[in-house]
Amino acid sequence: MGFISYLTTTAPSFGSFAWVFFIAQILGVGAGAYLYFMHTERNTARQTFMRQLGVALMILGGVGVLLGVLRMLNLPVLNQRLWFWVQGLVELGVAAYVVYYMRSVLPGLERAAAGRGGRPGAPRPPRAISGDPATATPRPVATTSRREARRDRKRKAK
Repeated sequence: MGFISYLTTTAPSFGSFAWVFFIAQILGVGAGAYLYFMHTERNTARQTFMRQLGVALMILGGVGVLLGVLRMLNLPVLNQRLWFWVQGLVELGVAAYVVYYMRSVLPGLERAAAGRGGRPGAPRPPRAISGDPATATPRPVATTSRREARRDRKRKAK
């Protein structure tokens, strides 16, 4: 019963562990904002995963910051150590799921995204149409003008 009374005792003052946890929550919100708004990846599956991870970090960190602020304000029920412990356990569970997802699910999604067309802007091999002189004997790049190349692309598109 000592551990339960430790968790449910009001603790209006922040100890060193509470400060470390509170600062970690602020850093988590910052990392989530970076992943969501600034981070870019070439693979679409990884980009989607990073954006979702950013949202999760902002939500979890925001709840942690809110709990820390409410504990600093000394609200009667929310100033118990229990809430930081529950928040920490939830974050450990989410971290375990993220590791599982990155190791088992994400590689398959990355391979599927690469097989669908790879990275955007990557050159694709030309389609060979039988009897088409344009694909059978390509002109050297240096001998065509920009205007002729554009005209050839328009003809191929039709």
